[in-house]
Amino acid sequence: MLIKVYKEEDFSKGESPLRYSWNRPLENLPEEMTNIWSCMKEDCNGWIRNSFSFKEIPICSQCKSSMISSKKNLPILISSDQQIKLHRKNQRTGAIS
Repeated sequence: MLIKVYKEEDFSKGESPLRYSWNRPLENLPEEMTNIWSCMKEDCNGWIRNSFSFKEIPICSQCKSSMISSKKNLPILISSDQQIKLHRKNQRTGAIS
């Protein structure tokens, strides 16, 4: 595993500690049709998962317009470290076989 140590002068050169990460993005996440709230305004692309909304009818956080209920094909949320590890393990074993 590679660990980069940053010095104060690294930040002045524009380097960011967030640029280097041992976490790889998850690939081939399973998707499902998910209930969402979409912004009604045509020029706004705001949306939120229904399960993340705390209001009965939410307001768009980007433009403050009303939102309508709809569906979108989204990755299934993985909620714990154990589920992420299991998904990565399944990816590795699927690539091997």
